[in-house]
Amino acid sequence: MDAHRLDAVARRLAQSRLSRRMTFRTGGLGLLGLTVAGFKQRDGSDEARAAAPMLQSTPEATPAAETSDAMLIDGAWFCNQTFALCTTAPCESSQSDPTVVNCHCIVVDSYAIGYKTCTERAQSGSSLHSNFSTVNVNSEFRVLTCPESAPWANCLDVPCEMDDFNPAVATCQCQLVETGPSLTFGGRCDSSTCTSTIWSAAPEGLLGLAQYEEGMKRVNQTVTLPSTCPSGTRVASPVATPGGG
Repeated sequence: MDAHRLDAVARRLAQSRLSRRMTFRTGGLGLLGLTVAGFKQRDGSDEARAAAPMLQSTPEATPAAETSDAMLIDGAWFCNQTFALCTTAPCESSQSDPTVVNCHCIVVDSYAIGYKTCTERAQSGSSLHSNFSTVNVNSEFRVLTCPESAPWANCLDVPCEMDDFNPAVATCQCQLVETGPSLTFGGRCDSSTCTSTIWSAAPEGLLGLAQYEEGMKRVNQTVTLPSTCPSGTRVASPVATPGGG
């Protein structure tokens, strides 16, 4: 094979392999979709030299432009759309995956924060995502702190399915976290429920809260956060129902 034909074959192979790399990178956008990995040339081969210029001229998969309904704030996306709200959701173990718990959440159409883009989180039929919001918080809500020994569910950005008979509720496949401490809006300020129930919760500090507050400020909305539970006192707190959260 002469040098001209050999060079043409090498270039076709480089183009094919690069296309597969770009497909994997585009399909893998999620929590890491807010940062795009740069191209790293591993060696000085003809294939690497042929691929590099092609990458420079190939557009990356980027999120949609920011609007009042979709804003990127310090690495998190503030979106105005339909989502599942799991801040008071009780959960039960999955029968098929020990790392997953099924949490019973409500369906809300409002502003929320998450780390997937608004497009990735958009409702499709009965499928949607769980994100953080305080849209339904009222004076009856409290924040219960559960100890380090109590497992909890991380529902941020997880997939959910609306109930076939009641579209106001959804079941979300949340990730089981083996140890705390954690914060939940559920539990009715009864610390014994930290071990009797797996709650949808968050690590101390409420992941994404600062970005959520900034987003609400930009759209001229107020944020109401629950008070912490009084020590040793049981206070009524709404559970995960269509009128609660």
